[in-house]
Amino acid sequence: MTSTLSEKLHSLGARKIMLMLPDGLKPKVYDIFNQLSAEFSVIISSDAFYGACDIGNTDLYREVDAIVQFGHSEIPNLDYPKPVIFEEYRTGYKYDLPDTVYDPIKNSGYSNIGLLASIQYIDVMEDVKTHLSRLGYKPVVGRQDSRMKYPGQVLGCNFSAAHSVSSVVDCYLVVSTGRFHAIGAQLASDKESFILDLNERKISSMKAEVDKFLRKRYAKISLSLNAKKFAIVLDTKIGQYRKRLADVMATQLASLGKDYIMMYSDGFNPDDIVNSGSEAVIFTGCPRVSIDDYDRFPFPVLTPVEFENLFGFKKTKGYVMDEIVTVDSIA
Repeated sequence: MTSTLSEKLHSLGARKIMLMLPDGLKPKVYDIFNQLSAEFSVIISSDAFYGACDIGNTDLYREVDAIVQFGHSEIPNLDYPKPVIFEEYRTGYKYDLPDTVYDPIKNSGYSNIGLLASIQYIDVMEDVKTHLSRLGYKPVVGRQDSRMKYPGQVLGCNFSAAHSVSSVVDCYLVVSTGRFHAIGAQLASDKESFILDLNERKISSMKAEVDKFLRKRYAKISLSLNAKKFAIVLDTKIGQYRKRLADVMATQLASLGKDYIMMYSDGFNPDDIVNSGSEAVIFTGCPRVSIDDYDRFPFPVLTPVEFENLFGFKKTKGYVMDEIVTVDSIA
């Protein structure tokens, strides 16, 4: 906590603020609350949230002057309805990896390497770039689109930095601790992806995990082929709201002779779908819900891209990740 945050809040004229902390930073909540409470009226959101795309429940944030979200970077192309200060979290990892850590890439014969990182490891990615250059590799950090703040940055819903360099790299190296970003990078580009796991201090290829993921994913989404009743679930989070896309899904379902309903949700509850009698779901919010949480649902949950490919509305080569570039305005 720095005086800079306090200064930013005062410059906004904020008196009542809402704090949002991811699980990993919640052990620090007492310290943060006590420091800010000396100058502001502070409330803490206890709800889970998904990042800068999610600033909480409307009924809660309409009661405050500003929101402070810890751990994430802003999404530049979002029009936030209240001032939001993003206190980014960087790992502070001291880079001291040996040359041999890059042997898996060396043994694969790759030399042009696309570098990607989640927000916590953006600084470490620069150390990796320097190390790779010293070893004779050609590391490249891709340009981000308007949804991302930093070059090379990836989200679970956006791999624009990978796309921007796909024609000039042999593979990707993702600096992170979670494997989803590395799997997503390979699916988004169809080039082998590696993860530099800083907890394990080693590099691993995602090729086998991607093959396993695709087998399981195709098996899951194919269950919707014979479904007659679909629920289109529209996520109302400010950074995930894609109403126009949901309307396209509705038109396509009607053309197939399928029954459908459109449901709005700020927190996707499987019981709500079960009680509706729906046999399959198209979820237009964060693609990680469909992919990471599929075991929670007793029915197939498809991303819009999966639905369009499965039912022939789009013809693509191989599996395509659902990525969010822009969203619709919530009136």
